[in-house]
Amino acid sequence: MVRISACLVIYNEERVIARCLDSLKGAVDEIIIVHDGPCTDRTLDIARKYTKKIFIRPRVGEAEPHRPFAFSKGNGDWLLQVDADEYFSEDLRKGIRALTRDKDANAFAFATEVFVGGRLLKRVGLGKGYHLCFFRKGKFHYKGYFHEIPRVDGKIKYVDLTLHHRPLYDNYSFFTFRRKWLKWARRQAAFTIEKGNARFPSFFYLLKAPLWLILYIAFFSIRERGFLNGFAGLKISVLQGLYAFFVNLYIFSMKLFKKTAPRD
Repeated sequence: MVRISACLVIYNEERVIARCLDSLKGAVDEIIIVHDGPCTDRTLDIARKYTKKIFIRPRVGEAEPHRPFAFSKGNGDWLLQVDADEYFSEDLRKGIRALTRDKDANAFAFATEVFVGGRLLKRVGLGKGYHLCFFRKGKFHYKGYFHEIPRVDGKIKYVDLTLHHRPLYDNYSFFTFRRKWLKWARRQAAFTIEKGNARFPSFFYLLKAPLWLILYIAFFSIRERGFLNGFAGLKISVLQGLYAFFVNLYIFSMKLFKKTAPRD
């Protein structure tokens, strides 16, 4: 029998973890949980009701650097990457097992939802997203870079089985951008420098920042058809552009002053 391992990297998610794990129960064969640093709420107490495979690793502040470790602990023939604020739709619960019998695909991307200000976007343009997160073991590559998209050997199939993504906050608000996205941008900048991927002089990134702002807004508005979701689509495009702007601005600052982002 083909086995499925669900791999989660989490940090203090007591408010949503049961919703996620309840949806996985019975649909996967094992659950691996990696906690990003010491847990200071009830998350792991709740998680222990669903799995014994729980690992606590040094705090990084992002999930991606822990994912290779999480994948390495999965014994399944297929590995599922899922976050604490995601959970299976009933269609996905019923349909995931059949996907493993597909001999042509080595990975699947599931349909995702996009909420802006509590409004669910139409599944067009930016609202018609897919999350690449289900992989045949040994047929994908993941190094643990920030915001990394796994590289798959062979065919990826996109299926309209929904992986719900419903955080308890508006991920596309300017408040969340200031509180959360800017931290991501600082860490991504530091990680880019640490990995030797920021080889140009510091002022190159100062010039690159506004150019990337414009290009990203244009890409998400036009190429990704954000305009089809009106103001909400434009808002996502602007936030993506601002994120790229600040990543480059932080690289400039860190290279100029020889400082990297602190890690909490």
